[in-house]
Amino acid sequence: MSRRSARLQQQGVVKAVDAVVDDTLSNSGDDEFRDAGEDAEEIEVVTKKKRRKVVKSTAARDQKVKRVRGRRGILSSLREFPLDIVAEIFGHLNPMDLLNLARTTKEIRGILMSRSSTFIWKESRSHVEGLPDPPRDLSEPQYANLCFSTHCHQCLAIPVSTIIWSARMRLCKKCIEAQFGNLECVTDKTKLELNLLRSLVPSYREPRWRRTQELFSIDVATRLKEESAAFRENGTLQMSDPKYKAWFTQKEDEMKEIKAHAELCVGWAANRTSERRNELDDARALRKEAIVERLTALGWGEEILLHKYEFSYHKLVNQPKKLTDRIWKNIEAPLVELLTDLKAKRLAAVRARIMRERRLFAAQVYNKFREALPPDVVCPAKIDVLQTEPFRVVIEDTPVDPEVEDILTEESFTAAISSLPEFSADWRQRKEEELVKIMQKIRPDSVKADLHLATTFFTCSPTNPVMPRMPLKIRVPLSIPAPLSLSTILVHPSTMAMRSGVWDPDSLERTLTEEAWNAAGRVRLHEQAQRNARFVVEACGLDPDITTSTEMDDINPALECLNCSGEDDRLVMRWIRATYHICGSATTPSWKRLNVDKERLLEAEERKDLQRRTSNSLLQDHLFNEHNISDMTSENLVCALDVGPSNRFPYPIRLKSSAETEAAEDIHTGNEIVAEDG
Repeated sequence: MSRRSARLQQQGVVKAVDAVVDDTLSNSGDDEFRDAGEDAEEIEVVTKKKRRKVVKSTAARDQKVKRVRGRRGILSSLREFPLDIVAEIFGHLNPMDLLNLARTTKEIRGILMSRSSTFIWKESRSHVEGLPDPPRDLSEPQYANLCFSTHCHQCLAIPVSTIIWSARMRLCKKCIEAQFGNLECVTDKTKLELNLLRSLVPSYREPRWRRTQELFSIDVATRLKEESAAFRENGTLQMSDPKYKAWFTQKEDEMKEIKAHAELCVGWAANRTSERRNELDDARALRKEAIVERLTALGWGEEILLHKYEFSYHKLVNQPKKLTDRIWKNIEAPLVELLTDLKAKRLAAVRARIMRERRLFAAQVYNKFREALPPDVVCPAKIDVLQTEPFRVVIEDTPVDPEVEDILTEESFTAAISSLPEFSADWRQRKEEELVKIMQKIRPDSVKADLHLATTFFTCSPTNPVMPRMPLKIRVPLSIPAPLSLSTILVHPSTMAMRSGVWDPDSLERTLTEEAWNAAGRVRLHEQAQRNARFVVEACGLDPDITTSTEMDDINPALECLNCSGEDDRLVMRWIRATYHICGSATTPSWKRLNVDKERLLEAEERKDLQRRTSNSLLQDHLFNEHNISDMTSENLVCALDVGPSNRFPYPIRLKSSAETEAAEDIHTGNEIVAEDG
């Protein structure tokens, strides 16, 4: 009996709760709702001792009923007003507000959805400027739902902004793809004739990149296929049938009317979107103006002007929401932090710019110092010099004032320039030690004195990538591994060429477009040039193990390449050219030193060749205008140290062979010496 009694009591609770729910739609007052709640609570006390689950369920229902009752109680008071007053109130609402109101209670929905309430919808629609009257195939609520609701009419997804006016539908992208298709797709699915499809089926132009695609309603095409079945014989449409013509004319007129109204709606929607955009822009402008006014009072006005874009499009500024004291209190600290960061970045950028300008100016001062030195003096690279403490102190420790022009002059670097001789000597000693280590990788017994031998040559590896926009004078030596002497390898641009990759734009390397000497590890010993040089030195009758490059330069012997000479002419060149002549060739070098007569003849030909190559050149103009020298000779020219052998004067010359018999001369061919008559 106790269990049956408990079930009866539980049923009593449910009935009490249902009574409260029903009361929300009745005319009973709050006192009745309160009494029903108290009765339910009394029953809960009785059942609490017996079954705990029933107590929880009853309490939850009681709370749920109270929440719903509180919301509906407000709207239920509308029934106390006369209908004309309610209609007057509703008429001041927008169509979307009426739709939302009609979805609250059954009673209000019954009022708004009745035909007698059409005047309310018309009055509400009159508040929307430019909205066309509803078409004949749509009621006022349907028209309002089409124009103002944001949900998909098919799947109820929100928000959806695409309206297909000719189909009277608002659809999301997924539903458009499911219910619309292009001409070929719809024709294939429905087998509807093209004239019916183009004339009677609602279409939608889907925007695509640089074009639009016309899509047709699959459902409407399917219905037209079914309706037109009455005018078909054996599946063929009888277009000459008067009934078909009347049916087609009626449908065509209806579709023309629909499309005409759709065009009006498209224009209204476009204007509404534009007006809404303008309203939002005005609201954003007002918010920004208010924020700028408050930040200017805090001393940030100038910084805002210097960072208009970053500030104007910040998420806390670029909003249409009106600025209030409460909102300002929330966004003040983040905006001040933003402007603080922008100011710090601006000052850092100003300092970086000034540092770049100072480095370039210091490089110009150093270049001017180098130009005053003899051309055969080895000077460190600009990047190595600017990294020294005297230069660094002047460049980086001099105060920076963003408001005025930089104050550095040539006199600012006087002390730094005076320290260069000592630094240059130390720098050369360190680089020569590096070169000795490079030599010892191939010849472990190499010593520092070997650097000065006439047979010692270095080169830069062409395998290391360089910057694609590097000047030609830097890229060419890297693509052709020319032999470079000690003095040349220390100053050659290829040893300091920047590698490809991401570099800090404010770095010293990026500013000077060069790296420290051999930072990329490209310098290596040129073994083939060393082998060729031994043959050249031996052909001159000297010992390649002790003869230095300075001694060879003093002699400056001329040699004939027997491998390249023919019966009618002979290819002759100076010794430094000879070391480079057959690099990259597997041919065994074969050289013969020219006698005095042939060397005089070579000098004459070299003079002619030099004049021919330098005619109408800036170099010739410089000699004549600055030094009053009209005759271009090799004595007037000195090649810079960073010029490789392939670009040095004089160039190889082809001498015509004479008919006279020449005296026997020593000829070095491979590992043996033979005699040859001229």
